[in-house]
Amino acid sequence: MADSFPAEHPLSEGGAEFLMQRASELSGGRIDFEYFPAEQMGHAEDMLDLTRSGVVDVAMIAPAYVPAQLPLSSVADLPGMSEDACSGGAAVRSLTEDDGILLREDFAPKQIRPLAIGVIPGYEVMTGDRQVEHPDDVRGMQLRSAGGAIDRTVEALGAAPVSMPATDMYEAISRGTVDGTVLGPMSAHPYRLDEAADNSTSGAQLGSWTATYSIADKTWRELPAADRDALTRAGRETSQHLCEVVERENSAAQQEMQEGGMDFRELGTEEKNTWQRATAHVPQQWAADMARIGLPGQQVLDEFRAARAQQDREGQ
Repeated sequence: MADSFPAEHPLSEGGAEFLMQRASELSGGRIDFEYFPAEQMGHAEDMLDLTRSGVVDVAMIAPAYVPAQLPLSSVADLPGMSEDACSGGAAVRSLTEDDGILLREDFAPKQIRPLAIGVIPGYEVMTGDRQVEHPDDVRGMQLRSAGGAIDRTVEALGAAPVSMPATDMYEAISRGTVDGTVLGPMSAHPYRLDEAADNSTSGAQLGSWTATYSIADKTWRELPAADRDALTRAGRETSQHLCEVVERENSAAQQEMQEGGMDFRELGTEEKNTWQRATAHVPQQWAADMARIGLPGQQVLDEFRAARAQQDREGQ
């Protein structure tokens, strides 16, 4: 299994390591993994190709890193689509299982199959020495973006998205190369951004970031039915476990970053509404752009919203 995150990252501990452990337990030890974290096997944007080509069997693949290859699977990353990790992750998972539209349209044509899904919600604007309270405060800024749907959100706010590795954010913000980033606390904390960035919104809800742990179709087909069943169950358990880890770690990370000196500007109800209005058109614009290249963006948007609403009703 290949991962772009270091082994001590919450996503690795709650995702990759939990998946490997449960797959081994559920298969009676028949399934065993060799784990390569921290981009040992290649860069994050290369994970899909490494999996499809058989260099690795399972990898952490994020739609935001490969928007041309998994364009529809960034639906949960759009602003206003996922406000908590569990309902957002479960909604994505429902569209990637069985004959789900994301499995059919995105993953199957790339010869990969998602086993586990994680969604990190709560993306906020984090800046160096410029305080941000209103969407207009962002206009003209250069903000590091994870790519994909987050690029659209940054552009909707009148800022310029800048692509760079997460490991470069600290130095770029410290030196003023970029004004800040759009990121969730759990994602920012491992990179010590509270030492480089002084300010963050809290409650703007500018989007999310989706991660999948996906297996190569060829590897999947070669497994006996019992092992496929074990991996399927392990993937579902991992998705649920990971969402709980994300919710807990997001809150803990924000607390620790506040203690480290970062000022999280808590937005009031009307302020939150102002941010939501500034980005409300982004999902429909995304769907229209998908339609222009022959992809069922509107159907994915509708099915995701329906799945998330069902998850909210059922309370997971």
